[in-house]
Amino acid sequence: MDAPPWHPDTLFLPARPFSRVELSALVTDGVLVPVVLEAHVLRGRPVTRAVKVAALEAQLPPHLLRRGVLGRLSAAWFYDCAGRPSILPVLLDKLRRTTMSPVPEGLALHQVTLGGYDVHDAGPVHVTTPLRTAVDLALHVPGREGTAALEKLMHAPHLHCPPPLVQTALESFERMPGRQAALLRVRRAARAVGRSLR
Repeated sequence: MDAPPWHPDTLFLPARPFSRVELSALVTDGVLVPVVLEAHVLRGRPVTRAVKVAALEAQLPPHLLRRGVLGRLSAAWFYDCAGRPSILPVLLDKLRRTTMSPVPEGLALHQVTLGGYDVHDAGPVHVTTPLRTAVDLALHVPGREGTAALEKLMHAPHLHCPPPLVQTALESFERMPGRQAALLRVRRAARAVGRSLR
């Protein structure tokens, strides 16, 4: 029997080599697992950050690779603190000229202000830092999914954004709409992970 014409590390995308219908069938059969958007890998292959970067690089338009920043739940997913989002939030700095259209399917673009210490460069892909991600989740993703991601971010020692630091970051935004509600979410999330705040 001939070996399949792909390597175990292959990233599968529509028409590379299977159609969307075939990819869906292979997922249903348990052969492939989704990574993000329309990228898939063979079941059993760990979906590492390197795999996520490769999947994003293969699918994001060049202008979004250059100027876009994964944020909110997409950043939490990148840091392994949330499941794969069905819609990928991508942040665009208000201070940089960036075209907003056309927006590829599966992406949601948000114009925000990004500081010099808010962005982590992961090779060709840009992601908000864990601290900025936690602040954004508290401010903009109030549901169950956002709360669960916030708890995991604040509870992960290697991400260096413990609850007191997230609280301090939010308190520094004196006139930020929704700040008090976000602080309450942080306090509740901190209690949930056994790290209560005063």
